[in-house]
Amino acid sequence: MITRYIKTLRLLFSSPRQVIDSFLHNPGEYIHPFVFCIVGACTVVLLNTLLGDFSFTPQLGEISGQSEELRALAKWTQIVSVRISTQLLPLTMVFLLIVSLSVGGAIFLRDEARGFYDHLVVNSYAVGATIPVLVILIPIWQFSGQSLLEPLINNTIPAVLIAGNVVWIYRLYFHPDTFFEWIKLLSAYITGYVMYGFMAGFLASVAGYMIFALERLSEISA
Repeated sequence: MITRYIKTLRLLFSSPRQVIDSFLHNPGEYIHPFVFCIVGACTVVLLNTLLGDFSFTPQLGEISGQSEELRALAKWTQIVSVRISTQLLPLTMVFLLIVSLSVGGAIFLRDEARGFYDHLVVNSYAVGATIPVLVILIPIWQFSGQSLLEPLINNTIPAVLIAGNVVWIYRLYFHPDTFFEWIKLLSAYITGYVMYGFMAGFLASVAGYMIFALERLSEISA
């Protein structure tokens, strides 16, 4: 599997159509896109966990006068939000970004693929190839001297890195030749990434509330 993974990863940055079209029309030569994503995501999350410290002190100054319950809820929402955009970013990309980008592709690049499934395959491989590159972020998160709460650290830099890699693979796969084709390609990516941002924020809110509720229930039953 390791050999197939490395072969797939290498070709996606040089000849993505060879990998993607091969899977769409003759599966078997390259690693399955979902397996490709999961292997990369689990590996990078493990490296993040072993090499990084993602603990931080939540900033609750804006709600200092509110109730203790509201402060606790805000604390957990903040913690979950930072974790899914740093330590757990690869898993968030697998389960949210792929679908979001595929929706954007189905809207703006519908003539470039046969259907939503094809866009799922394209974006699975594109996101899967981007995930190993995220190890670059580990020293930035750990040694930049900036708090993980800073948008530059937990949002802007990862967004630029992800965009650079995914758009590179898009360019090699879709071969945009005209200005209008580039506009469609970039519109597909931007639309998908904006959707991903909203979904990640919603996930953080729901997960933060669930952790808060479980914490309160444990305190009540204690």
